[in-house]
Amino acid sequence: MAVVSIVDGLDCFAEDFKDISLHGLKIKKVEFESCTFVSCDFSETFFLSCRFIECHFENCNLSLMKLTDTKMSDVTFVSCKMVGIDWTMCDYKSLLSAGPLRFVESILNDSNFLGLQLEDLIMKECRAKEVDFRNASLQKADFTGTDFKGALFENTHLEYANFTDAQNTYIDIRKNHLTKAIFNRYEALFLLEIMEITLV
Repeated sequence: MAVVSIVDGLDCFAEDFKDISLHGLKIKKVEFESCTFVSCDFSETFFLSCRFIECHFENCNLSLMKLTDTKMSDVTFVSCKMVGIDWTMCDYKSLLSAGPLRFVESILNDSNFLGLQLEDLIMKECRAKEVDFRNASLQKADFTGTDFKGALFENTHLEYANFTDAQNTYIDIRKNHLTKAIFNRYEALFLLEIMEITLV
């Protein structure tokens, strides 16, 4: 159990937080660096002008978390529930060299990545249903094993992205950038079917 209470203005380094609930609270100007969060409930928590640098979340409920003007760099989420998060509210521009975001075996349904530049994004073995990736730059992303049912891709840069074992990848190859992207053969055939090409 962490002995540190999460309050406005907190600056903490290498702290471990477990079973902490901030459900529905508003947290301002808190900085977390190299911190670990396990089995925490941050659902509907409003983080305003905060920083998460080199942090690790595991088995946390972060659904409908709000990240207004909050910086995230080199952050990993494992087995987390993260439904309905608007990632466009984060502050990416003021980070000189932002590290990639990593999502592993997590639920990201109904989230928004519209127009974001997130090279080297990792989203492995996740559920990303009804997620908006339109106009985003996701070059070299790792999407292996993720379910994209109902996800929106339009004018999305997916060069060198890895979709191995991904499911329900409804991506119009005429409206997206897929140079050197990797797909299983079955999913590659599905991309052609979208163009109403008959395969025999």
